[in-house]
Parts: sequence; structure tokens; C-alpha cells
Amino acid sequence: MSRFFENIDTDELRNSAKEVLDFTEGKARDAYGIALDKYNGLDDELKKAIKIGVCVFGIILLVAGCFYLLGKKAGRRERCEFEYEEWDG
Repeated sequence: MSRFFENIDTDELRNSAKEVLDFTEGKARDAYGIALDKYNGLDDELKKAIKIGVCVFGIILLVAGCFYLLGKKAGRRERCEFEYEEWDG
């Protein structure tokens, strides 16, 4: 896992973020600022509840993704062979 973080090019990420902000003409920055102000104005208990909710949602997505990939892999392995009989008409 540490190798993953070592290989991240922070300058490239910073430039990509600047391009997104330039592309949205500062509206993304304004939206982030408004959301951050509202989040900082919340009670500590509500912040904890939001963090727990986001973590639970992330875990649900992770588990669902695992089941999706396992089902997809199992579907590839399963091959149905049918035998057809000819009927005289």
C-alpha cells in the first residue's frame, strides 16, 4: 500500500485540479467553499454521524462491487451445454 502512495505524482494531481477549477470557471471552488462552511458549522456529533454514514456507504459499495465481480467471474466459468433432439414433423 505504501508503494501506491509513493508512486503518486502530486504535481500532476495539482495541475489536474487546477485544470478542473479553470474549466468550471471557479464554480467548483465556490461550491466547495460553501459546503465546507456548512460542514464546519455543524455540531461535532453530527459530523461524526456524517463520517460514519459515508464510511458505511463506502463499505456497502465495496461489498457490492466484490459480489458483482465474483458473480461476473462465476458467470464466465459456467458454460451451459444443451443437447437438441430433432422432432419429426
